Amino acid sequence: MYKYASLFCLLALWNLWEVGANTDKDNAATPKPATPYYTIDNIAEHQQHWFNYNSLRQNGTSWRIDAMVQRLESRLQALQDQLDADIQSLKQQIVSYNMENLYMPKKKDLTGFKKVGSRYFYLETKSKQTWDTASDSCRRMGGHLANIHDEQEMNEIFKGAPDYRYWVDLNSRPKDDGIFTSSLTGRKAPFFKWKSKQTNVHLHCAYVYDKQMIDESCDEKNYFACQAEQWA
Repeated sequence: MYKYASLFCLLALWNLWEVGANTDKDNAATPKPATPYYTIDNIAEHQQHWFNYNSLRQNGTSWRIDAMVQRLESRLQALQDQLDADIQSLKQQIVSYNMENLYMPKKKDLTGFKKVGSRYFYLETKSKQTWDTASDSCRRMGGHLANIHDEQEMNEIFKGAPDYRYWVDLNSRPKDDGIFTSSLTGRKAPFFKWKSKQTNVHLHCAYVYDKQMIDESCDEKNYFACQAEQWA
């Protein structure tokens, strides 16, 4: 009886071993499911790498932009310095030129001008013009409508001249106050010899006729007297 019991135990152990072996074989034959690649941990790790990469890229871009801005500012400053130097040089040249011409004797074409004392005068006897156009004509000749200093000078200017009306530099514009001044100096004229002591406050310009001064509308057309120099 013990003999059969022992045999039975051996068979039971054999069956258990065979079942265990088959189970291991089945487990080896059946593949385990793959662990997913994009797990939360993997995603977090990739995000951290991405943030670091973006940060590096941003820092590099900012550095390049700052370098470009510095180069541009440097070039702009250099251009500004050069422009300032050129402007200063130009100003010095202008001042030098003006000073040279200020003291340089001016040569004028005095053809047709008559010397009276130390000054030169021209009488226009061919073209009648308004007071304003006569003033412009004198300026184009390099002079100005005549400012007469005294009676002797007036007599010499118009000595032997045709018996015409000649505009001179006397006007009372823009005020209707009857006070005549020089348009060249803005001051009261140095000499008057009115034909009549009364002047019409609405007649703003004056001419010389028969060696006397008469007020007249500036729009009337008369001949005119110019002086060569640009000062009274």
